[in-house]
Amino acid sequence: MLESLSTEQLEFIKAIENYKNEKKKLFLSWSEVLDILKNLGYQKVAARRSASNEASSAPEKPVTARPDRLARSIEACKTGMIARTSN
Repeated sequence: MLESLSTEQLEFIKAIENYKNEKKKLFLSWSEVLDILKNLGYQKVAARRSASNEASSAPEKPVTARPDRLARSIEACKTGMIARTSN
């Protein structure tokens, strides 16, 4: 399953797991998830659309994570996966 995930997905999963471990929480609020996304470098690229505009508007341009954090997170994910599988 992990092989089919993109690097951004792996980074997000690792960030969520790190947060849960640090805060000793099993479940996160949406506010906490939003904070994690912001800490990964994601940001809003356009003003919020109204409900009437939403259906007719073109989709927003995707936002990408910062490459330096992405590389570190991917390496941390790989290290964690190797440690888990060797036990």
